[in-house]
Amino acid sequence: MYSQLSLKNVRRSLRDYVIYFTTLALIIALIYSFLSLGLSKDIRSLAENMSLLTNGLLFVSILVTLISAFITSYAMNFILTQRKKEFATYMLMGMENHNLLRLFIGESIVIGILAFLIGTGIGSVFSGVLSKLVMSIFAVPYLHQFSFSFPSMVLSFGLFLVMYGLGLFKTAKVLRKTKIIHLLYDHVKNEAYKERSLPRYIVYLLWSVCLIGFSIVLIIKAVTIVSSLAILILLLAVILILLGLYVFYRWLPALLVKLIGRKKQLTYGNNNLVVLGSLRSRINSSGKIIAVIAILLAFSLATMFIGLVMGAGYKINIESEYPYDVTVAIDAYVADFDQVVEYIATKTPVKDHLSYYLYQETSLPVEIMALSDYNLLREQLGLDQKDLVDNQYLIHCEKVYQKEIMEKLARDSSLNINGIQLNSNEKLIFTEPMEQKRMVGTNGYVLVIPDAIAFSLEPSLSRLVVTLATGGEPELRDELNRFIRNQWKPNIQSPTSQPIFKSVTVKAWGIANSLSGFVALSFCGLYLSVVFIVLSCTVLGFEQLASTVRSRRTYSIIRKLGVTDLERRNLILKELSIFFLIPAVLPCILLLVLALGSHKLFAAYILQPNTIPFYTVITLVIFMGIYSVYFAGTYLIYSRAVGNSSA
Repeated sequence: MYSQLSLKNVRRSLRDYVIYFTTLALIIALIYSFLSLGLSKDIRSLAENMSLLTNGLLFVSILVTLISAFITSYAMNFILTQRKKEFATYMLMGMENHNLLRLFIGESIVIGILAFLIGTGIGSVFSGVLSKLVMSIFAVPYLHQFSFSFPSMVLSFGLFLVMYGLGLFKTAKVLRKTKIIHLLYDHVKNEAYKERSLPRYIVYLLWSVCLIGFSIVLIIKAVTIVSSLAILILLLAVILILLGLYVFYRWLPALLVKLIGRKKQLTYGNNNLVVLGSLRSRINSSGKIIAVIAILLAFSLATMFIGLVMGAGYKINIESEYPYDVTVAIDAYVADFDQVVEYIATKTPVKDHLSYYLYQETSLPVEIMALSDYNLLREQLGLDQKDLVDNQYLIHCEKVYQKEIMEKLARDSSLNINGIQLNSNEKLIFTEPMEQKRMVGTNGYVLVIPDAIAFSLEPSLSRLVVTLATGGEPELRDELNRFIRNQWKPNIQSPTSQPIFKSVTVKAWGIANSLSGFVALSFCGLYLSVVFIVLSCTVLGFEQLASTVRSRRTYSIIRKLGVTDLERRNLILKELSIFFLIPAVLPCILLLVLALGSHKLFAAYILQPNTIPFYTVITLVIFMGIYSVYFAGTYLIYSRAVGNSSA
């Protein structure tokens, strides 16, 4: 009997369950799809350190489960509040508390099972899309297909039981102790409203603005400090921003309502009194929740932006980190690399190779390179050749150092090497990616001088660059590393007794493992931020729907006073727009401030221009898409509940 009644109640209360059901299905879909991505054998085989993605997604999924448990409990309490009269009627008819509890648990189980099944189906589609995105990042062909992952299904179901079980347990505990009188009269309690003076509101807001402004100053200071102190400063800045956001949103909405209420012409015109009264009630009862939602939205937008920008910037810069197929760097003089080239040829066809030296002049804190070797390296990369005339020298550097070097050249461009005067100018500065911190210099720049002068110096660093016919495989890196460290016995001449630094890089290995870091960072950030946005929108929707009973009476009265249906719909739209807009404004502004600051500080380090503005727009588009869906859903449910009422 109770199972049949549960099913009937679910069908009858679909309106109350829509947002709750949608959120459950979306959370399950996200958990399942990201777990499927992390546990996919095809994805894990892309790079040897792809465990970064798997472990990151598992950790985020557990975090999402614990956070969603609180939202599930909140949603169940909302539904319980909406149906108090119905449950009171059951109790008046003789139903005992434990039977009422069985009825509610039965309904929740039905909703949970349906949400899990639908969410898993949606997640299967999502996982295919995510897998295709990852494969495209690694430039691996992938046929998009609907796939089912049993391990992901089991793990998702376990996390769902934890999330749903915690929420259901807490709500059942409340329902078990509920009395009939509470069910009948809780909804008619008057709201406690405490009026505060205008100066107090202003003081609170000024304090919050000062906290946020000081936090931004601390963040700018932290990114310029190269020490462990920067982490503590960033942590303090984040805490102050969150505190400032809470104070700001705790009192700004109340201040706005108070200021609007003083404008009599605005208050009483165009039926704005209805909207103002509804907002005052919402802010009074949900002020703290709005403040918490603003913090969550700010955190979500910042997380998504940082994850996307850092990941994209990392991906864009990979080519500059690995411009050559194979490189070997020995920080000492080595006569030749013939045996190394022969070993590589046994593993994969060699197209070309170049060995050269970097020289040092005791009076100069920078490596020196011969022009002929420099041009051969440029030839390996398909770059044009450079010439030096009249005892000139050129500088090859990372782009971030270009401005500083130009300023130094403007002050003094002359150098003296072995008694020969050399000169340069800003037209002889080049910044193409050539591994300026390992293969072409060690500090991000190198001096390139005529061969005759360079060859008169003592070589100090030995370098080998190999171009492969097929690009090579990631496994070559470990094989070559073992050969150089264990089997190769070159005649190494070092001026010191310290251990000699040896470095081996293989482009195929480096790109694959660097991309795994990019994927882990971007997808974990996207996962967490999207979940937070969904949960924030859910709470906003429930908070608005909580006023349905009072709003139904209000809109019924103004309808009898002659307000048309179109005007009432416009009032509802205005009311919801303001309520949803308030907690989103400052987080979006903070995102733009973060984007502007990041662009100013880090744009020079990203080889592709406008990367930061592009991903700022992407972040806002994703946020507005999710926000709009929940706004539209809340509007449809709320307008049907209160806009068409005649009683």
